[in-house]
Amino acid sequence: MRYIVFILVFVSFLGACSEDKFTTYDSDRFVYFTKGITADSITESFFFYPGEDTHEIKLELAFAGMPVEENMAYRVDVDETLSTAVKGTDFDYEPDQTWEAGKEKDTLVIKLIKTAKLGNQMVRVLLKLTPTKDFSLGPVNNTRSQRLSFTSKAIAPSWWTSDIVKYYLGEYSDAKYAKFIEVTGISDMSDMGPTELRYYALKLKYHLVEMKNAGTPVMDGDVEMAVPIVG
Repeated sequence: MRYIVFILVFVSFLGACSEDKFTTYDSDRFVYFTKGITADSITESFFFYPGEDTHEIKLELAFAGMPVEENMAYRVDVDETLSTAVKGTDFDYEPDQTWEAGKEKDTLVIKLIKTAKLGNQMVRVLLKLTPTKDFSLGPVNNTRSQRLSFTSKAIAPSWWTSDIVKYYLGEYSDAKYAKFIEVTGISDMSDMGPTELRYYALKLKYHLVEMKNAGTPVMDGDVEMAVPIVG
């Protein structure tokens, strides 16, 4: 009886492998986006880039399988059923790409275009990998698609984490973020260490104190703007 069970399990395993091989791996290598499935959405805003009418987003891709020993072709298409942004109007890129020989990873450049409608709405584009003669699609647990949402409105940046809230800038608000950019001249603190974080947070704090002492406190809605940084 145990022998029969073993045979059944083994046959099922071979069947699963065979199905995966013939439905997923049509070539000696497959391509995928490196950004993880649990973080497959990118959100961007022209609010972070004053004066820019276009902005480039770079998406990293990798492959698995046989080495790329000569230039090979891969393709990225737009899933129009799940996209609200229009290629050529709201964004642009080249669908047919070349993976150069010897490269372990490649970068797809997407150009976002600042249009009037972004001032009051967020649009999205879903990019999906398409099989070619050189690259097939990887297993379903690899990222076969990439979602990108963008706007011109103020949105909370990804670096404004719980630590930023607790120790440096306090709760996010559009008004505070706009004032932070105005005072510091920067819009991104994602790669900064504690010393730099403290420096820019204090720069905003000292400005708020200066404005209050001058009798013109900076307001954040109905309350006076404040930050928790000590110093």
